[in-house]
Amino acid sequence: MSSETVYNLLLNCAERQILASDFLNLYNEFYNEKFATKIENENNEENQSKVVEISESISSDVIKLLNSGNRLLLADYVVQLLFVNYNSDLVQALLPKLYSVSNEFMLVHFFSKSCSYFAKLSDKLIVDQLVKDISRSIIPGVFAMDINIMTNELVISVSKFLQLILNFLPKPIVLASETDKDHLYLLIRRLSQINKLIHRKFSQTLESKMIFKDSKPLFATTATTPFINSPSISSPQFIPSPMVPSKQGPSAEASMKYKDMKLLRYYKNVWLNNKIFNWECTNPDFLSTFSSIVTGLFQFQTSSRLTTDELLTDLIETSFTCFAQFVSNSQYHQTNATFNLLEKLWIIYISKQLPLLILENSTGNPTVVTRALERMDDKIIKAIKSYYAEKNDQRNRNEDLFDDSPSSGLDIRHDFIKSLVMLGLQPPSLINDYLREDQSLDPRTLTSSDALVITNIQGVLEVIRDVNTFVLQTLDSMELENINNSSDVTNNGLKQVFINFETVSPTKQREISNAIVSVIKDSVDQLNFQRLSKICALLCYNFGHSLTTIMLFVKPTTILELLMKFTDISWDQFVVSKSSSMETDYELTSSYLAFGWVTLLLTTISKSYEISLVDIALNSSFLVSKDSFAIQAVSKIYDIPDSFTLSKGGKTDNDEDSQEMRKWFQDLFVNGSLSDSLIQNVDVKKLIDLVPYIFKQVMLGIENGVITDMSRVINGFEYFLQPSMIIGLIRIVYWLEDYLESLKANGIADDIIQKILSVVNSLLAEVSLNSDSRAYHESVLRLNAPNLLKAVRSFRIQTQQNYGIYSSEAQGPPVVESLISKLVLVMNISPVYNIDPRVSVSDNSYSQKQFGYRNFLILSEQPLDKILSNQINSFWSLHSSTYYNIDYLKKLIDIITPKKFFIDVMKTLDYKLSAYGVPNVRNKIRDVDAEHVIDYLFYFMVLHDVNSQQEASEMIMWMDKTLKDADNSAETSTSKTKIPNKAEQQSLPDDDFDMLFGENETSMQGTDEEDAMIVDIETCQNLNNIAVLKKNSFATVLQDTKYLLDAGLVSGDITKEEYEKGCKYHQKYLGLLRTCAF
Repeated sequence: MSSETVYNLLLNCAERQILASDFLNLYNEFYNEKFATKIENENNEENQSKVVEISESISSDVIKLLNSGNRLLLADYVVQLLFVNYNSDLVQALLPKLYSVSNEFMLVHFFSKSCSYFAKLSDKLIVDQLVKDISRSIIPGVFAMDINIMTNELVISVSKFLQLILNFLPKPIVLASETDKDHLYLLIRRLSQINKLIHRKFSQTLESKMIFKDSKPLFATTATTPFINSPSISSPQFIPSPMVPSKQGPSAEASMKYKDMKLLRYYKNVWLNNKIFNWECTNPDFLSTFSSIVTGLFQFQTSSRLTTDELLTDLIETSFTCFAQFVSNSQYHQTNATFNLLEKLWIIYISKQLPLLILENSTGNPTVVTRALERMDDKIIKAIKSYYAEKNDQRNRNEDLFDDSPSSGLDIRHDFIKSLVMLGLQPPSLINDYLREDQSLDPRTLTSSDALVITNIQGVLEVIRDVNTFVLQTLDSMELENINNSSDVTNNGLKQVFINFETVSPTKQREISNAIVSVIKDSVDQLNFQRLSKICALLCYNFGHSLTTIMLFVKPTTILELLMKFTDISWDQFVVSKSSSMETDYELTSSYLAFGWVTLLLTTISKSYEISLVDIALNSSFLVSKDSFAIQAVSKIYDIPDSFTLSKGGKTDNDEDSQEMRKWFQDLFVNGSLSDSLIQNVDVKKLIDLVPYIFKQVMLGIENGVITDMSRVINGFEYFLQPSMIIGLIRIVYWLEDYLESLKANGIADDIIQKILSVVNSLLAEVSLNSDSRAYHESVLRLNAPNLLKAVRSFRIQTQQNYGIYSSEAQGPPVVESLISKLVLVMNISPVYNIDPRVSVSDNSYSQKQFGYRNFLILSEQPLDKILSNQINSFWSLHSSTYYNIDYLKKLIDIITPKKFFIDVMKTLDYKLSAYGVPNVRNKIRDVDAEHVIDYLFYFMVLHDVNSQQEASEMIMWMDKTLKDADNSAETSTSKTKIPNKAEQQSLPDDDFDMLFGENETSMQGTDEEDAMIVDIETCQNLNNIAVLKKNSFATVLQDTKYLLDAGLVSGDITKEEYEKGCKYHQKYLGLLRTCAF
């Protein structure tokens, strides 16, 4: 036996490359010869022990061979031994030993071959035996392996293997082992992060084939009672009678309290808004986190089971309810604001990403959607229709009060159904079955395929099969100077797709988004300047909301991190390695232009979407916030210093530096010709500061009467529009905003102003631009066009009197009108967010109201105190939606600071609770009722601060540590906060929904306070990352308060009772960090 073992047989067959089917015949002969004579036909204990002994011996040989062998054919042989020649005893002996196989390629091949076999298995005898062994030996054997250390490929192979064998079960099996259950949880979690499609199918199989003994459901659900299945619970028809049993539930005994139902829908509303606002709605765990909201919110209440389809129905209903509340808030409560970016993100989420969630997670049952549409409350439908009708009327009216032209009845529900039809999830007839009363459409006009179709140069429709190849080829063939040429749309497929991006199917939008990220990554790694320039240019223009949609699919962090890698790391390495003698003018221009486009895209995303580059660097594994060019360029964008050095290190001989700077001024404004050596000797990172510095000095010279020859100035500034130097315009367009306003305010002489405006016009409204500079010039102007437009329009002169509510026409000098026309033109190229849409209309004569150039206006008739009071009343009245939307509230908190917001809200709530109690609570106020009001505030605060479970864990560690020993971090004094006026405030209506979709009220308008906070990198570098990232959070406010309380207790300034009362809110915040679903 020592020389003739299964090990030798397997090894010899593999060396001779004997087919697996032929090997089985050899094995059977070997087995009959060596082992069959030892086993009697009688089924007694002694005979069974021999069978087990033989199986153990064979399994040990097999495991030894799998570990030492490098031929995948060996895994084929093992499949033959175990499953083709089915042997229950060998299966029970071998599978638990697979954990000891270190060759994961062999294991992946083994499970893959097993899947191929089971996919075709039809032998009833083998199936019957397999079914008996599934719970007894196969599942425990597979889960003997450590799921945590499996590679992604092995996780997928094991999951497919289990899914296939479970499908043979005629009825669900009971799995009693807690260990197996834990391993299965872990496998599911790993799989959800690797492959969502396989995860969905595997989850469906488990739901139908497996039951856990004495255990909670395998999948988290959102519904605990009949009253939780939102948005049914958010509909007012269910709220007045919470004790009436639901049609869907067996009884009302397990129902949650009325207040808990309102808190749940409030939590879902704030959670979903924050997910979308923070670009997190495409996370792999989005649906599972949504399902865990109930269990996190009410840990001590039993939960009933929801299937994945029911969970999706709940998500659809909740999404439309939250969107209706969102647009209603915008329509009735926020007339002093012009926020529209978050609304666009909501539209993309519902119309594109929600259908993808349904595609990848549902069982294909069409009632997932139809049930949600049927349950949608009338007030939700009315709010959505009303909002879209008002938007359409405004667009069609053009502010003409007597224009009664009909408006389209299409809204976001139509877009949602169109995407479902594209993905094959619903028939085209659904759009008329459910939305017939709103707007009838011919179902034949709906696209029933998710294919990407373009019109090629010949005018023929072409279907794109390979998105990645399409993106690369069209990008390489695109001419940068024609990027905004409307007549060139059919000549480039990628630009055509971007312009029509809203009509592209959700699946193709995601593929294109991933392809774009891949192009940026490869271009940065390979320093492909041409591709980098073109892709950044396309994204800067945001045709068809393409940039916004792409970032919602891949997250802004992904793109920004790659761009910052280029400016902060790759460019410096390129500068060091390049050879000036080998470099041509074209290569220099190409590289400088690419750097300019990358910097422009960084600035566009950071400023237009308000995303912190400091946070990107602190969260990155390879970026450093200190001395980051990207961070410094964006943080100092409004400032042009009065002094400047050309040396790279910032230190040089003053005389030498002055002489070099004198050469620049002399070449530009005296010689009229800028030498190539001057440009080549200055790195592009210096040009972004040098060009604005020269521009500022010239403007001040003109203002002071030192410079009088405008023709020389204008001719010199023409060099700033060359591709290699045009990057300097970024800072100029931001600095000009305040400078032009100061000229108007300071009463500068008209002739001086005209000279300055003529120079500005030559720089911003130049028509004869270099072909490579034209696209960049337009895109730079778009950065700050609304604010520049406001500053330039202030130089217009009123020519007629005002008439009532209308403002009459104003005109300005030709140079002013030229600037206005140019700025309006670039704003209308593609979408601009968070401004009054009337700003970008060139002829706004007789406008009904003042333009909103800023996204948040403050006027005397509704000051910040009144805005804050409205939101406090919303917390106090336990409404299921915040009175103002998340973007509006974040702006408000930024203006007044989180500390003032928290103190004012808490003191006002304490007063209202003590003076008036809790709305709708007739009996004497109880602590539990008052605490419920505080819950609304703290859930808002926690979800405002935290974006992910990882952040929550880090914040818990940061906040939960011993604060008494942190002497350096403790504050030494406190500032007194003014207590709000305790006059009785009018409470909001009791009906939550009527408030949300209620009456209009006068809101305020005015100028927005500029957020000019610049992070001091030097002082932050030694602090904990989470403390730096959350420096403007409520967590920091509570943490600082806790420091002061600890210090006060030690010094004896406060009593133990005062200390415990003060620490209550710190502990409450910490408790929510531990239980909330992020």
